[in-house]
Amino acid sequence: MTLPSNLRPIPIITDLVASDAPPQSVALYCPACEGLEQSAFDSLVLLPIHDANGRLLSGLGSNVSWPSEMFAGVLALDPFRRHADIFQALDNAGCHGVVNFPSVTAIDGEMRVNLEDFGHGAKSELALLRAAVAEGFSALAVVDSFGMGQEAIAIGVHGLVAARHANEAMIAELAELARETKLGLFRLPDDIAHN
Repeated sequence: MTLPSNLRPIPIITDLVASDAPPQSVALYCPACEGLEQSAFDSLVLLPIHDANGRLLSGLGSNVSWPSEMFAGVLALDPFRRHADIFQALDNAGCHGVVNFPSVTAIDGEMRVNLEDFGHGAKSELALLRAAVAEGFSALAVVDSFGMGQEAIAIGVHGLVAARHANEAMIAELAELARETKLGLFRLPDDIAHN
């Protein structure tokens, strides 16, 4: 099995700009990433002080044309908002793509075990994606294991995003799985490009 030579990074967009030009590639819209330049931005956004979904919802504009290749990053672990309400706001804004980002896949070790024990782990993110697909959204899945990738594909996601800590063997396995999707396999960028 050979590794993909060019795993495409997904640009992270922090501001929506009214434009008729389609994006050059798949992009994630995550306003909570604004100003974060460290390679761990995806785990920093999980901190409660960032209110990732609050920033997402406040960033939705009425005069913005959402490209079909833009996926809104929804934090599955939001204790204050129902997924259905977030989906409704996204639909009203014209967004029809969702990704489980920020994701618990950025966390490992004891903290990850604790999140999983409290029901705030990968299963809750897969439930978010399942609900999004059932509501008619296109979905990307940030995954950190072959099993999570299989479950995401069974849900009907359009592509997979390898977690930052994925090793070469895992990426090769995920690349094989991603062949069953419309968009394939992506990776997160090392930092946030300033728009």
